[in-house]
Amino acid sequence: MEGKNILKLSHVLAFLLLASLFQSLMARDLISDGIEVLQLPVENDGESVCPGKQSWPELVGKSAIYAKEVIQKENPNVNDIRVFYPGMIGPFNYVCGRVLLVVNWKAIVQITPTIG
Repeated sequence: MEGKNILKLSHVLAFLLLASLFQSLMARDLISDGIEVLQLPVENDGESVCPGKQSWPELVGKSAIYAKEVIQKENPNVNDIRVFYPGMIGPFNYVCGRVLLVVNWKAIVQITPTIG
């Protein structure tokens, strides 16, 4: 029994030693090294890059079907509404015509839907 505890302790120490060797990867470090970093669209002088309404906080707690209807009605520029369930990985690129709906297993919106 004591041997197992020592083995576990040695694994923890090895992990901590390895973890201390890695540096955090920050975007500013990449930029200073001359590596191009993706930047999301931002507002310029109060004007949004994407046309129409950008987010729908009032839809949190509503059904995904209702949320889709409201989003399509309030922003006709949105042509792609994707539903994501727990554990799914979303896309890494930003698209003005796309909205991501993060729902639970009962298809209830959990996070404020936003363009992207």
